[in-house]
Amino acid sequence: MTANPFETIKEVLLITDILLFYGVEVKKQNKALCPLHNEKSPSFTIYPRTNSWHCFGCGIGGTAIDFVMAYCGLDSLEAAKKIDMDFNLGLFDYKPTPEELHRLKEQQAKREVEKQLTKAFDDYINKAFDLLCDYLRLLNDWKITHAPKSINEWDNINALFVEACHKLDYIEHLTDFLINADTDEQISFYQTHREELSNIAARIKQHKDTNSGKTDKSA
Repeated sequence: MTANPFETIKEVLLITDILLFYGVEVKKQNKALCPLHNEKSPSFTIYPRTNSWHCFGCGIGGTAIDFVMAYCGLDSLEAAKKIDMDFNLGLFDYKPTPEELHRLKEQQAKREVEKQLTKAFDDYINKAFDLLCDYLRLLNDWKITHAPKSINEWDNINALFVEACHKLDYIEHLTDFLINADTDEQISFYQTHREELSNIAARIKQHKDTNSGKTDKSA
């Protein structure tokens, strides 16, 4: 081992290179979505001048070694050795034992699964929001287009106008909720609204199919 591999890692490697290697995309103003917790707005900040980072959501930060410790669940020595291996620095004069390699691979696989699950869940929430917005646009259109134009029409109100009046405020509430929801609230939404969202998707499809049929007949 060299005299001080920890200091060498800090001096030789940029924090941005470390983050990029482990899949963290640094955006404008040196911000990134924190890979240590689920979030919509970047709270992970990179400080190139001090070669460090800090997540205001997690409340932790530090050097590249600190990041690998938190990201991979390692102690400081294990994190330094992992960086040494990943970047071929040759700072540690040793070969990892089969047990160490196996544990590192298990941790890496676990992080990858967590990343994929997080992405899948984010995709679901984004699709749910888009679905609610589509339905909201329909309801707004129905409320305007099919509103009774005279007193006589109130005796035979269009069903789409009735649906819009009944559901418009509620769907607006759900869209506003999703915009501001934190992770726990999103999980709760997923658990309680799956069937409802499926019904909304079917309702939108039914409306599109009905309109498509009318268009085909008129053509």
